[in-house]
Amino acid sequence: MKTKLLVSLTAFALAAHHCFAATGDHGDIKAEVARRHDEAVKRLQDWIAQVSIAAEDRGYPEGAEYMAKLARDAGFQKVEIVDTSGKPGVFASLDAGAAKAVGLDFMYDVKQFDETEWT
Repeated sequence: MKTKLLVSLTAFALAAHHCFAATGDHGDIKAEVARRHDEAVKRLQDWIAQVSIAAEDRGYPEGAEYMAKLARDAGFQKVEIVDTSGKPGVFASLDAGAAKAVGLDFMYDVKQFDETEWT
């Protein structure tokens, strides 16, 4: 079984990015999240199914390309796949006009499964 850590904020943003431009009414946000629930679950299932295991050199550059697609789909205005001496990185930014900025840093690849390492 393959597992990915998913940042809750990312999942939420992918499920309901359009509703934040609305009135700020939490009811509207909850309704949008509920309306797009199945779509969000499918998107997460597809992301989990995307092979990208750096230690085994599997799923590159497809993993980075898929992460970039998810960012574009979520409304990020700038999305760039950054070549490195190792695996490619993905840099994305979304300017929602807020007074403060939030930064997220996470890996889009996974650790290969070795049963002896898990309890």
